[in-house]
Amino acid sequence: MKWFFYFIIFLLPTITVMAEDKIMIKVTSVDVNRGGNLIILVFGNNGFPIQHKEALITQTINVSKETMMVTFSIPQKKELAFKVLHDEDLNNRVTKDWTGIWPGEGLGFSNGKSMGMFGPPSFTQAKISRESALAGVDLNIVYP
Repeated sequence: MKWFFYFIIFLLPTITVMAEDKIMIKVTSVDVNRGGNLIILVFGNNGFPIQHKEALITQTINVSKETMMVTFSIPQKKELAFKVLHDEDLNNRVTKDWTGIWPGEGLGFSNGKSMGMFGPPSFTQAKISRESALAGVDLNIVYP
């Protein structure tokens, strides 16, 4: 009986803390004919959307379908912004088009945002609450 008391007091809280919230990311409008990988990045308020090294989570998957689903643990941040890159040339970064300014590969951002006249959306424009993210995140890829 004593062991049961120790389990409740010491082990049960540890088990509860180890449980992690999972998030489902749905990426749509993937151009399968372009090949390559999808790179999904999750940011706090630092580095979004350009500084990939600042991402809290980065996950790479092979392009295989027009709609792809990815699940992973969600960080303990109040607000998050998401980015997906269709990395056609497998160089792990956004390749520019002939102008050297605009992306030559497909991109998608959370909160329904896309590239604008003056570049990618800001963190403030693309952020969503952690609670909203737990319900699932849709990222639509837009190609140049």
